[in-house]
Amino acid sequence: MATSVNGRPEWLPDEYEHVLVTREEIWEELDRDARRLFDLTAQEFLRIYQNPPEKYHGDLVFRSLSHLADLIAEPAER
Repeated sequence: MATSVNGRPEWLPDEYEHVLVTREEIWEELDRDARRLFDLTAQEFLRIYQNPPEKYHGDLVFRSLSHLADLIAEPAER
């Protein structure tokens, strides 16, 4: 595990830029990746990501897309 220097992990550069993205940009990325990887639209992915079919259980790629879905899901969907 990386040690920290003055509360900053040592692997971070002294100057680093925060990137802000919009909900629409996240939606577009989710749609693009869900189509490419699972042949699903973003809307279809959002419907199943909290309780995926068994074929996606343990799938690391599915799990990584779930992080995108968490960013754009409505509170009731989380």
